[in-house]
Amino acid sequence: MKFKHHTLAALAFSLIAATSQHTAQAAATSELNYTSLSGPVISFSELADGVPIDGLLTSGGVQFGERFDGQELAIAKAPRPGEVAQDWFDDLGNGAPTAGLTLLAGAAGANLGAYNYGDADGTALFGVGPLAGAADGFGAISARFASPVSALGFQLRDVNGGVVTLSLYRTDGSLIEAVDLSGRSDGRFAFARTGGTADIAGFTLTNRDDYYGVSLDNLVLATAPVPEPAAALLMLPGLLTLAAVARRRRAR
Repeated sequence: MKFKHHTLAALAFSLIAATSQHTAQAAATSELNYTSLSGPVISFSELADGVPIDGLLTSGGVQFGERFDGQELAIAKAPRPGEVAQDWFDDLGNGAPTAGLTLLAGAAGANLGAYNYGDADGTALFGVGPLAGAADGFGAISARFASPVSALGFQLRDVNGGVVTLSLYRTDGSLIEAVDLSGRSDGRFAFARTGGTADIAGFTLTNRDDYYGVSLDNLVLATAPVPEPAAALLMLPGLLTLAAVARRRRAR
């Protein structure tokens, strides 16, 4: 019976280690390929080009606004490269969302808007920002999902290598992670909760990107668990021990 206790101990150790690894990784997100996500795509194709969106917007079952209740809207300034004038951007750096992630719209004419790029991807959503009418796309975009997800992907448009931040939130308003997308150009990006934890209930997207600001397009939400190879590897020693014991028993 002694070998059984050793085997069970080895298995228990591996399982505890795997669980600990899972718990530690559950607090993080990882970047993955946009094409690895499957699900309905929110393309904003129903929005009218150039028409201001005052109030909250619902598209594809997701609600959009400027910020969450509890977040303080401020103005950040950043110079355009090669220019003396300063651009003004929405800043949500102060305050935290309250539980429930209640969305708030921005001021009339300075909330959200849509722009049709005239290409295969068509219309995208942007935050208008504090220079409404003079420079759109410098505003914040916030989104609240119908139910929490474990992964999301989206397309960023008009990005010119400026500062872009994606902040992911739980339903209780706590921050999961603020993902720095600074220095990137136009493209499609995706992020998943390590371990497949489905607790992303919403996000805010802010930018201090030059010239055209930032637009959001082709949003995909996913709930499928993400494979966790690290945890599987931690279980390997216990499984190998079992196999070795079985071989010894057969050799007797």
